[in-house]
Amino acid sequence: MREQAGLNSKRYQVPSPRSSMRNPPRMTDIAARAGVSRMAVSAVLMGTGSGRIGVSAVTADRIRQIAQELGYRPNAAAQQLAGKRSGVIAVIAHDWKNFLAQRALAWLHEAAEGHGFRILATRAPDSLGPIEQLLRDVQAGWIDGIVYLAHENESQWKPAAELLKQTSAAVTVVGDLRIPGMTSIISDVTSGARASISHLKDRGRKNPILITEEIESSSIQARIAAYCSAAAEHGMQFNRDRVLRETEGWFVTKPEYFARFERLAQSIKDDLRADSVLCDTDFTAVGLLRAFRRLGIRVPEDISVIGWGDLQFAAVFDPCITTVSHQLPELLTVAVEQLDQQIETDAAPGTIELLETQLVVRETS
Repeated sequence: MREQAGLNSKRYQVPSPRSSMRNPPRMTDIAARAGVSRMAVSAVLMGTGSGRIGVSAVTADRIRQIAQELGYRPNAAAQQLAGKRSGVIAVIAHDWKNFLAQRALAWLHEAAEGHGFRILATRAPDSLGPIEQLLRDVQAGWIDGIVYLAHENESQWKPAAELLKQTSAAVTVVGDLRIPGMTSIISDVTSGARASISHLKDRGRKNPILITEEIESSSIQARIAAYCSAAAEHGMQFNRDRVLRETEGWFVTKPEYFARFERLAQSIKDDLRADSVLCDTDFTAVGLLRAFRRLGIRVPEDISVIGWGDLQFAAVFDPCITTVSHQLPELLTVAVEQLDQQIETDAAPGTIELLETQLVVRETS
């Protein structure tokens, strides 16, 4: 028998939505109570009239007080028609399943709130349609500006940038997108790459190797160049022959790929005689760390491992992963500041800022 918990002791009547709703206060209601025209109320609350409607300070204060008493809320569409900011900025990513994109979105929310913005997230995986729609939304005043995450989908960079250049309220972040007329806040991968080589040198390592799933992107090419340059300065054995393209399409979460990682790990140790591994991502680092453990190869005693991205799991994996951070909080704060300045002053775009990546030393090196 179900316990009634006293529900039969008193009848509750739920008011219907129709009976509980009241008409929201309008500008005409405020005007009637204040004894002024609706245009005067609009001039005070919406900033309309371009200064042609004179309202004394005393009357303006009374209008604001009445509006507060009545619970008046300005209509967003009316604010945009009056030239006010919507308070919304859109952020575009290739795919929100990407862990770096998710972390960037989290930090972007925090940076945007500090400037009075809210975030609208959208994705443009295979076409430029979503970007075109956002540009129409900017023109209509529904959003104030656009942040484009440029660390993925490089084939789309150039046409996307040509579209984004149609508005002065757009910035690209994270990826190395240097297109004239676009404001770009770039994560400088060379600083993190060079710091990784210097760190390995300090740990007595001489024979690093890089494992990557692709070598075409400008980001990985810049990292390879930085690894080679820093290794040459430190007398370490690293060049482009020590770059292995091996893990494309591998999933660290699927057991059917575990054996592949183990064969790769064994080859790194026995055939390549590597004493350290530079990984293209933290995911590659996890796959190799698990393989080394299964093979009885100790990390960092027998071999050091450095990831890339400083994703959340890097700090809690056992052992905790030494990796390179994009410094997303600082980078995205700069991006929002640049976008806010463009929106507020209609400043010409085209600024390029490089923010250093940073090596985060933990237990795997």
